[in-house]
Amino acid sequence: MSFTRTIKIMLQNGVDRMYFRMAHNNEIKKFKDSRRVAIAQQYPLSKEQKEEIDGFYIDNYGEKIDYVWHQNYAAHANKFDYRFFPELLFIPEFEKFQNQNSAANRLMSDKNFLPIVAKSAGVKMPRTIISCTNGILRDADNHILTNTTSAELLSKYQRFFVKPTTGSCSGKSCKLITESDGFDLQDNILIIDKNKGVGYSHNFVVQEVIKPHDTISALHPESVNTFRIITYLWNEAVKVMPVILRIGRGNNNVDNAHAGGMFIAVHPNGSLGDHAVTEFNQQFTEHPDSGVVFKNHAIASYDEMVKAAKRMHEMVPQIGVVNWDFTVGTEGDPILIEANIGGGSIWLPQMAHGVGAFGEHTAEVLQWLRFMKSLKPSNRKGFVYGKME
Repeated sequence: MSFTRTIKIMLQNGVDRMYFRMAHNNEIKKFKDSRRVAIAQQYPLSKEQKEEIDGFYIDNYGEKIDYVWHQNYAAHANKFDYRFFPELLFIPEFEKFQNQNSAANRLMSDKNFLPIVAKSAGVKMPRTIISCTNGILRDADNHILTNTTSAELLSKYQRFFVKPTTGSCSGKSCKLITESDGFDLQDNILIIDKNKGVGYSHNFVVQEVIKPHDTISALHPESVNTFRIITYLWNEAVKVMPVILRIGRGNNNVDNAHAGGMFIAVHPNGSLGDHAVTEFNQQFTEHPDSGVVFKNHAIASYDEMVKAAKRMHEMVPQIGVVNWDFTVGTEGDPILIEANIGGGSIWLPQMAHGVGAFGEHTAEVLQWLRFMKSLKPSNRKGFVYGKME
């Protein structure tokens, strides 16, 4: 082996160890938050439950894990499952090993590229009014526009939705804009409210406002209310984790849990669970604004939505795990909002459903993680999506 090759491998191994240390520490730090500590204390585990967790993780992963994740999920769901999958292992390990193609990850994370894939898959998305990619303005058919023609298009709309297309999460900088806000396009920069100087440049999209199906808007009309559908490739098939619905509160027009929204289990028959929760475990059996009772509230087109998410994932087998956001339109057609590739939210389905996100596949997922960690970084690309031989 050449000296250069030896140095390269040493650097790869060093970076790998540093990544694991930092990624694991991030998850541990998050659950040392006093609010999460208090939630964990709401669900003390019995001796039998601890032994069940220990035996399962030692047998399959080779190590014990802290109980704090199981306690938090169980406290939110009011239900325990020894197969709960801790965030400690999801982003730092499962997501890392599943999504090894960094170029594909970056491309699919771009909200201005996603509509091209969705169109090929026959999956509907919100209609684009204008988009901006690397400072280039385009229309809904991806024809390049000038500032003047872009402004003319926008002037036809009394309200629209604007969001960054790269580097955003949890609804950050996603805004519903109306005529009263005031807007202008200058040098390919969309300026919102000239007095405040809020602007979008280089990478953003302006979309028509979505009107959700009545079964969804009835819950909280001010927000779109989106379904988080997490899919992952496993042994040459697309698997789906338990689905949740995120619901806004108050005057907020975004529904993200980090932005104060609530979320709730969606059963396979399309009905909602008996209670919604927030990130820090406020629980609601009915919506505090609309008064709609959650239990058995039926949602339209659930099966079609799940099929659309699986079809989207079939289009991009370069990526192993994707967090899709969907809603349902007025005619019952699934509408894809966006795809989230990094920083997935496995906590959402587990807190809402009270079951491990991988279900019957949990043991083999843990065994695969154990196997992948034993490999040198340069050898892992040959063992994706559950392969161990």
